[in-house]
Amino acid sequence: MVTIAMQLQPLRARSPVAPAWELWRLLDELDSLLTEVASDVYCARFATEVSGSIGEHVRHCLDHVSALLAADSSTTLSYDRRQRGTTVETDPAEAVRQILRLKRGIEAWSTRSLDETIRVASMISPSGAAVTGWSTLARELAFVVSHTIHHQAIIGVLLAIHGHAVPDRFGHSPSTPRRN
Repeated sequence: MVTIAMQLQPLRARSPVAPAWELWRLLDELDSLLTEVASDVYCARFATEVSGSIGEHVRHCLDHVSALLAADSSTTLSYDRRQRGTTVETDPAEAVRQILRLKRGIEAWSTRSLDETIRVASMISPSGAAVTGWSTLARELAFVVSHTIHHQAIIGVLLAIHGHAVPDRFGHSPSTPRRN
């Protein structure tokens, strides 16, 4: 039996538009929406056992963006290290300030190569078991964009429950067909 070992080469990130722009756009969309949400709606917990408040979902998204922006080849990226109970969860104005800071970070981040390798650790069980492996900035950017869209969909549902209009395509994946 002959075993052939193949050296896999990483796929190079290619896009006609700077991929970080999509993350910036999602934050901008969230920023615009939050300026219209009252604090009581922002903090309301509709279904405590299955979902957090709008503020908790916003904080969760911003924590992921912040972790990605801080990632570099000398550290291990972990989306699991988050601070819960921050003022971002209870104060939409603080969330907007955090979004503006992160948008500036994305603008500065655009000089980095999306092919840069990043070590990522992910908790895979409630017991704390984790796996660690290699990724790229491109892959992690794709993850954070997808993750943000997912939470925006939940935020959209929570807003609709409170009678707020939700912007067209807010929380929709780019691959989701438009409905007429």
